[in-house]
Amino acid sequence: MEKGKLIRLDDRWVAIAIDNLDSFEDVGYLDFKFLEQVLPHCSKDQMIHIEKSTKDTDLTPITDKLWKKFFETEFGVKATDEATQKMKIKKVSFKWSELYQTKLKRVEEAEKQVGERLKRLYQKEAARKQSRQVRVLDKLPPSSSSNKRSGSTKESKLMKKVRKEYHNCLEVKNIEAMKMKRSAKCSSLIKKPRNDYSSYERLLKY
Repeated sequence: MEKGKLIRLDDRWVAIAIDNLDSFEDVGYLDFKFLEQVLPHCSKDQMIHIEKSTKDTDLTPITDKLWKKFFETEFGVKATDEATQKMKIKKVSFKWSELYQTKLKRVEEAEKQVGERLKRLYQKEAARKQSRQVRVLDKLPPSSSSNKRSGSTKESKLMKKVRKEYHNCLEVKNIEAMKMKRSAKCSSLIKKPRNDYSSYERLLKY
């Protein structure tokens, strides 16, 4: 069919068409002026479906500017201006629908790569924490009962040593006391071992 000599619909049909865009397929039989009022209300999915369904008519004169709006909405004004500038510099022209699909794939691939990197980082961090927990468990101190047994063993050895030193010291003091008693120089010196025993008791308390 020749464009411009297709089925013409009254403007009253525009609202009805807009309300039923989901049911649109091949629109090649419709007048372009009518489509220019209807297609701007399409979503991306509806636009893709209509363009794929329309086989014998190129809708680019209408849809190209609509895809440029989709591109700008999705990726921003800066990305749209950069794409436009590159086409001017390289003196090439692409449909905005093609540019949109290409850009979308790149963004999805980039997001996928970022997601995979984050996943690896999380796994690495989890493994590090688990390894750290294992090392901590391996280095746990002995149980309290073991500590008590070890402590009591050390304490008994220390007490034996102190007692031994005390007895050795007491024997010396007793000998000296006996000598001093025989000589009867001073009766108060006999009480000296008792004072030493009291010192030993204080030593045990500390």
